[in-house]
Amino acid sequence: MERRVAGVIYILITFALVNEMSMNVQARDSSKRRTKERSGGFQDNICDITDRDSKVHCYCENTREPRNATKAECWIFNGGIPRDDLVWQSFASQPTLQALSFNVRVEGALSYVPTKALMYLPRLRSINIKYGNILEVSSFAFANLTHLRETGLSQNQIETLQQYSFAHLPNVTTINLEDNTILDIDAEAFYDVPKLQKLVFTKNNISTIRNGTFQHTFNLLELDLNKNNIYNLNRRTFDGLANLRKLDLRKNRIQNLTEFTFAELWNLQELLLGKNDLKFISERAFDGLSQLRKLSLDDNKLGSLPSGLFEGVRGLSSLDLRSNELHALTYDNIKPILDNLKPQNSNLLLEDNSFVCNCNLKWMHALRNETKSQNTKDSLENVTCRLDPPIVSSAYNKIPETDNAPFNQEILHAGLTIETLNEKMNITEKKGDLKDIVEAANEIQTKKGVKRNVLKFPPETLPCPREVVKTTEAPTFIIDPVIPIQNEMKTYRYHEMNSGHGLSLRFSIVLYNICLAFFFT
Repeated sequence: MERRVAGVIYILITFALVNEMSMNVQARDSSKRRTKERSGGFQDNICDITDRDSKVHCYCENTREPRNATKAECWIFNGGIPRDDLVWQSFASQPTLQALSFNVRVEGALSYVPTKALMYLPRLRSINIKYGNILEVSSFAFANLTHLRETGLSQNQIETLQQYSFAHLPNVTTINLEDNTILDIDAEAFYDVPKLQKLVFTKNNISTIRNGTFQHTFNLLELDLNKNNIYNLNRRTFDGLANLRKLDLRKNRIQNLTEFTFAELWNLQELLLGKNDLKFISERAFDGLSQLRKLSLDDNKLGSLPSGLFEGVRGLSSLDLRSNELHALTYDNIKPILDNLKPQNSNLLLEDNSFVCNCNLKWMHALRNETKSQNTKDSLENVTCRLDPPIVSSAYNKIPETDNAPFNQEILHAGLTIETLNEKMNITEKKGDLKDIVEAANEIQTKKGVKRNVLKFPPETLPCPREVVKTTEAPTFIIDPVIPIQNEMKTYRYHEMNSGHGLSLRFSIVLYNICLAFFFT
């Protein structure tokens, strides 16, 4: 009997021990599950993945230990990763990461910003993604990363920035979207980014900018729109950018700058407009830019500048007008900023234009002697001009038209008669020799296109162009002995009326007007 009781007690004790061990195991499993739930359910340490079939491999600097890494560089080798793939949960193993970069090595391997990974990285300060095919940046893609300072999404084939793409990022200072194919920017793409200072859109396909696009980036200091297809700007384009310091619009397709285009940019110091298709600039295009110090208009198609263009930018000390089609740059043009071009750190660049050699360029001699800027001196010494374009003289009408002497109407300058032409070209034969006159005139025409350095002309020898009087009234005719005077025209009309052709008086008047137009053109 005692043996039976002892056996029962042994069985009970054994059962109790087994039950307790089972409960301990369950408790440990529950604890592990709770730990996984708190940490995001990660399966691996993202810094120590050994599985070769893994879609993502990361190298972490200094440490592989969980929860200790601060910088990670990851490669994506396999495509087709779903947005909610477990691999993104593995980033919860390193919540102290401050810098993270993704390099996509397979075409189409990453088509979105991995928000599911970023949500486990509350201390992240820098995120950089390259070579993906992220066609659009979706709303709230960066999951309220309150410590984020720099965002780089270059070379990702991005086409569209949706509403709130970059939102609620209180410490972000730089967003780089270089070398994508962005066509459209939602007006609310940048929202609640109070410390954003630099925004880069270099090498995209932006053609138009919606009014108000930058209204929430009021602390932006630098906006880079270089190498796009922008062709139109208006007064509302840059609303909200009152603190902007630098605006880069080089290599676009801008043709015209209308008045007050940049009126909202009160603090702008550097404006780059080189390599566009600029043909027209309003006299008040730069009004409001009282802080502007550097302006580049190189490699455009400007033939002239309004006389008061620089009145509103009197602080300008660096001006680049190279490689345009300017035929004149007068003292009145340059006067508002002339004194600013004399210090050592100033710049005036004027090479490769179509200047005409006349007294409008005299100021270049004085500036060359007064400026301390070596760049300005070198540029002025390389500025070239062509001889004044010829004006047809009334003397041309005395030269008979023959098949053997196809005389060019544009070879004679104002005030140059056949006689003075002989003297200038040292023709020794008699004055009436048409052949020699034509040859001499053609020689002048050949020399007319030769470029010469402006500073090689003594300033007192530069001729002044004749002023052209513009009027809406009919011009006053000046009697020139070389062409028929009005009495001769009346006589001609009288003979025509009595020649037996039966011309009516009205028709004779019309014919008279035609003859006048012929002789005075």
